[in-house]
Amino acid sequence: MHSIQKIMSMLGLASRRNAEKLISTKKIRVNGKIAITGQKIFINDILTYENKKYIITDKLLNTQIKLLAYHKRYGEIVTKKTKQINNTVFENLPRTDSKWINIGRLDVNSTGLLLFTNNGDLANKLMHPSSSIIRTYNVSINSVMNDSDIHKSLSGLNIGNREVGKFDEIKYKKRDNTYEVSLKTGKNREIRRVFEALGFRVTMLHRIKYGDVSLDALKPGKIRYIESDDSNLFFY
Repeated sequence: MHSIQKIMSMLGLASRRNAEKLISTKKIRVNGKIAITGQKIFINDILTYENKKYIITDKLLNTQIKLLAYHKRYGEIVTKKTKQINNTVFENLPRTDSKWINIGRLDVNSTGLLLFTNNGDLANKLMHPSSSIIRTYNVSINSVMNDSDIHKSLSGLNIGNREVGKFDEIKYKKRDNTYEVSLKTGKNREIRRVFEALGFRVTMLHRIKYGDVSLDALKPGKIRYIESDDSNLFFY
């Protein structure tokens, strides 16, 4: 017996906090009836969300939390496949009894490391600003930054929509003519918007690390499971 919020997290539908919001919209049903926050769920109950039914079983309640790395290719979209949308990252993920949740996003023109989990609470923790998890990227731009540009990018600057964008660290890699950029926040297109605010155009953006998980030799379009013994992300 578990609360409906915990069950929804175990199903990978939402974190417990977001589950409460979904329940309040009356979009969740249990055994055909509108669900209420905090209600208890039992074996063989049927939870319905977005017209899909989930039968609560012992197997589900004993589901192991999984975390995997995926190497996103250029042009792939970080969204679920629909009749109108193809070429999504979810098409390349292994099957699961629950659902894969993407931890953060990469825009269609960006490549590199994406993390997925089957647990809503873990996904929420790894994305929440309070976790202060460092994300690291290789970035190419159409020119070279001067000291003033670098100082502004580290100090923070207006990137529109009443938001401030800033890097935690930036290093120029002369051999590759790229910048290694690290930051703890995940605002929408933040790196691109910081460079645009400085007058530069990003020509390549490639995530190489999320927390202590690195892309390493993972090939484009392939996945790698992350074990709890290998990553501190499980314990955030």
